[in-house]
Amino acid sequence: MLVLILVINTTIKAQSINDSITIELSKLRRSSNLVGFGVAIVNKDSIVYAKGFGYADKETKTPYTIHTVQPIASISKTLLAVALMKAQEMGKLRLNDPINDYLPFKINNPNFPNVNITIRQLANHTSSILDGDTTYGKTYIFKNKIPPFYNNFTDNELKTEVKTWVNLFNENEMMPLGEFIKKQYVEDQIWYNREQHFSRNNPGSSYKYSNMGANITAYIIEQTTGENYAEFIKKHILIPLQMSNTGWRGKNYDLKNNSTLYWYGYPMPDGDLITYPDGNLMSNVIDYGKFLSTMIRGYEREDNLLTTESYKEMMKDPVSSDFRKGVF
Repeated sequence: MLVLILVINTTIKAQSINDSITIELSKLRRSSNLVGFGVAIVNKDSIVYAKGFGYADKETKTPYTIHTVQPIASISKTLLAVALMKAQEMGKLRLNDPINDYLPFKINNPNFPNVNITIRQLANHTSSILDGDTTYGKTYIFKNKIPPFYNNFTDNELKTEVKTWVNLFNENEMMPLGEFIKKQYVEDQIWYNREQHFSRNNPGSSYKYSNMGANITAYIIEQTTGENYAEFIKKHILIPLQMSNTGWRGKNYDLKNNSTLYWYGYPMPDGDLITYPDGNLMSNVIDYGKFLSTMIRGYEREDNLLTTESYKEMMKDPVSSDFRKGVF
């Protein structure tokens, strides 16, 4: 009887906490301009709370649920970190190796032509490789043309800015990741720009967040393992963790329950990124919750997706507060 009472009390308390969380998140949903979102709270063993709020598509009133899939933007780089450590465990590369040991073309900061850029510098965003404002915008590829929704804007400055981006996106064309990298960072290539693409700071000396540094890392993983990056992620992370609703649109994944994405409140056509490793992974809170739980166990030396040594290296604190990142 005593055990039964304790179990009931614990269950009631947990339900009360869940209800409280749901109430607060529902308030957030009503007071914001978010169409929909999902939330999960995890510990090392499981997902302890998960719920969707609002709509996955506001026109059809499709609810946003815990199974709704959407791009997770730069959080995609957390899987890149694991992939990089896995490639090192396989003996395919070392973090301190120069990137030009593995690239089929040479990338050097022209301000420091004799200084090697290392894989570790790509991973902690100190490589001195920058994202060019205009050239990085060429990564967005949409299945259909984006309509001129900006004509509904009353703010002329905003209308002009969004129109510029829409025109750029509508002209973009898909190409291989390696070609996209080469066109920007190899001298004499069409989009090479010394000022936009390279810092005046010595490689390894200062922090500057770099999406293209992440993409070069993924490309190096492809070059060293001989495997497509998306397939490498699937083999070494998604399948072992049973993340069956995670992947990239257009990369041999049949993703279901996709959400509609909105820009200034207007629905966008289905899209893709040339630079998909840096920010276009699609997942839901259940699948990504599995990944987070695995990372917690790995940090506490309780999981074997990577070795203890790899988890320790991946998650160690940066050498300086100026740097901010360990391995992605």
